[in-house]
Amino acid sequence: MRLDTQTTIFMICLVYLILHGAIWFALQEYRSKQVKLWCLSGIVSGFAVVLLSMRGSLSEVVFFYVAQLLMLAGNWGRMVALRMYLQPESQSRPYMAYHLANAAYFISFCLLIGVWDAEWEALILFNAFYALLCFDYFRIGHKLFQRQPTLGSRLLMWAGLTFSVTLGVRTIGVVMAGTIDDLYAPSWHQGIMVIGQFIAITLSNIAFLRIFLEIAESKKLALAHELIISNERADAMRLSSVKLKKLLDEREEIIRQLSIFNKTAGMGALVASLAHELNQPLTVIQMNTDMIDLVINKQSVKLNENTNIQNAMDGLKKANQRAATIIQTLRNMFRNGNRIVSTFNFNDLVNEVVLISSSTMQRHQIAINVQLYAGPLLITGDKSQLQQVILNLITNASEAFTQELSVQKKIDIKTDLCMDYLQLTVTDNGSGISPEIKSTIFELLRTNKDSGMGIGLWLSKTIVESHQGSIIFNTAINSGTCFTVRLPIKKEDVFF
Repeated sequence: MRLDTQTTIFMICLVYLILHGAIWFALQEYRSKQVKLWCLSGIVSGFAVVLLSMRGSLSEVVFFYVAQLLMLAGNWGRMVALRMYLQPESQSRPYMAYHLANAAYFISFCLLIGVWDAEWEALILFNAFYALLCFDYFRIGHKLFQRQPTLGSRLLMWAGLTFSVTLGVRTIGVVMAGTIDDLYAPSWHQGIMVIGQFIAITLSNIAFLRIFLEIAESKKLALAHELIISNERADAMRLSSVKLKKLLDEREEIIRQLSIFNKTAGMGALVASLAHELNQPLTVIQMNTDMIDLVINKQSVKLNENTNIQNAMDGLKKANQRAATIIQTLRNMFRNGNRIVSTFNFNDLVNEVVLISSSTMQRHQIAINVQLYAGPLLITGDKSQLQQVILNLITNASEAFTQELSVQKKIDIKTDLCMDYLQLTVTDNGSGISPEIKSTIFELLRTNKDSGMGIGLWLSKTIVESHQGSIIFNTAINSGTCFTVRLPIKKEDVFF
């Protein structure tokens, strides 16, 4: 056994085993399949080198065929592991090329050894094939370098060139020898090949390790950057949330103030109505009081037997109740407190608003027709706000008539039940809404009335939608307008 050449081959095997084992342990924490494939493939190649250095101690089948298969498997695994760095670019075509090249080489090698007994030609094929195959190290390194110039990609290119050049020199040397008497005989070209293998194996393993760590570090930096961006976004969202809450609070305050303003604006028109409405029951109270005083002053009349006294008392109670109802309705409507949610009969609410609006209708000679749903329409919401909606619609309807209108002025108010919704319609036969503002009638400060402020319908829509309802209208010039309000019938709390 010629120990000089074989010892150097054993040393190459040792380099394979040590470097690949060291990488495996160094990168074990990453639990990477790519690292495992690279290291296992290198170890398999190392065992193949051991078998190739033991001709004479092993059977020819193991030396020629098993060692070749292990060498092919080891190189294939390392090529695949390196190309995993090029993902997500598809590697299906290079993998197919590896399979075809390996199959063609192994078949050719088997024919040269097993059929033609051409060891010299087989040795030339062996070195030439791996000189070409290892040039792919350079190509992979070059592609990685184009993506991002790093030390790892440079080392991989140098490893590929060293593999290819030294194996190419070995191929030329064997060709120039013209024959092969002793596979392990020392020669200049074999020395170059052995030194080149030491250098190339070391460079390729360092390159693999560097590239892996560079990519891992890049991912960590990208993750850290993404985390910073996410934190900045979270801070921005929190800031936006605070600003949004502030804007919503300001919006609620604006709505509250406009609601108060709208009440105050309508107060002037209602003062006359209030005076007229209260004057009648107070007059009745005064008359009935005088009647009772007159009867009581007659000593000969028994109080319990006089029907005039009972009638006067009944009239007194009714007039007092009517005055109290009007005052309470107006107090509720013009209070400035926070929302109060309760469950009530919507029909009663309509009657209350119609009651305080009746004198205004009489003064303007407007006939008002009320058709209420036969049963109770229980709704949960803010009674004061919904009073404003009804009052705004009735007030708008009463102001929709022109002076030259020849037909009887009339307003129809109707309530109905539609599935899980109550429906309120307020219809007039007035002049209608101008086409120019139909699309913006519910916007703030939009009105078709010379004296209007453009608040009522916007506020009505806001209130209705806050009660999870809807408000729409149909209009025609000189034919009138119909506003339809739909509100959900339910007992649960309404969230504003």
